[in-house]
This record gives sequence, structure tokens and C-alpha cells, in this order.
Amino acid sequence: MSRATCPRCQLPVRTCLCADTYPQPCPLPVVVLQHPLEARHAKSTVPLLQRALPGLERRVAEHMAPLPPPATGRWWLLYPSDEAVDIDTTAPAGLDIGGLVVLDGTWRKTRLLRHLSPWLNDLPALTFSRAPAGRYAMRKGPGGQALSTLESLAHVLDRLSPAFDPAPLHHLLACRVAQFSPDGYS
Repeated sequence: MSRATCPRCQLPVRTCLCADTYPQPCPLPVVVLQHPLEARHAKSTVPLLQRALPGLERRVAEHMAPLPPPATGRWWLLYPSDEAVDIDTTAPAGLDIGGLVVLDGTWRKTRLLRHLSPWLNDLPALTFSRAPAGRYAMRKGPGGQALSTLESLAHVLDRLSPAFDPAPLHHLLACRVAQFSPDGYS
């Protein structure tokens, strides 16, 4: 017997969040390079981002060819490093950010993505230091605290564009968290 699926998102009806999704335009081009193993993970937040930000591009691969330049500005890699610019302590106006490349996977997998696509290491890097505490406690990161890709991108887009509203993304994530909580279903 096959499960009933949502015609829009193709997820099983009981895990579909289409009714809780409030799409909005993405304020700049965003490409998510998602590790193939992460793409199969049921708790991945990238599918939620795709529904909430229809302009977001998702590429599932271990390697990605260099991207053509964005219409304005240049590509930035959202990834912590010693050289990364902290969007919470730097005014974004002078950074010439034309688009974001976001890596999705465990820390080990994202390091592999950078190794297999070395051009990513030539991009200026963007990080943050004052994001709200993560509410999606499905994964752990360095220092015990990590944000999901959805939470990270919501924070950065909010900092980059005053017109961007992260609340619909946080609402969508809260709905997903409820699905995987002991009181919800998985």
C-alpha cells in the first residue's frame, strides 16, 4: 500500500508542511550545495527553505563547478573561518554581496565539499556571532551549539536585507520540530 503524498511537495501527507509555508522572495541569489547523504536525511531543513524561498537553488552533489557571477556584486560563502566577515559586527552595505553559497551537511561533510570544490575557498566568507540560539536540536556542532541551515540562512538574510522577514522561516521550522518531538510524530 502506498502512502498518500502531497501533490505540491511530494512528501507524505502526514509530514507535509505546505499549509504552514508562507513563501517570500529571496532578497538575493542563494545556492545551497547539499551533500548527497544530507539530502536523504528526513530532518534536513533545505526542503523547507526551498518551499519558503522559491528562488533558492539547491544542488545535491559532492562537487560543484564554479558559478557564473551574480547580476550584481559577488558570491560569498556562508561558512565560519578565521578570515570570515562577521555579518553581526560589520555593516553589510559595503560588502558587495551579490549572492550566497551555503554548504549543507555535517561539519565533516561540508569540509569535504570545500575540498572537492576548491574554488569555494577563494570566495569571501561570511559568518555570524549573534544569531538567536538554535531551536532545531537535531544536530550538534563545534562547541555544542549549531544552527540548522534554515536558521543560519534566516539570520543572515535578515541582516542583509531589512525587507526580509525571517518569521515565516522560524514558524516553518517550529512546525518541523513539533513533527519530530516526542509528542509529535516522526
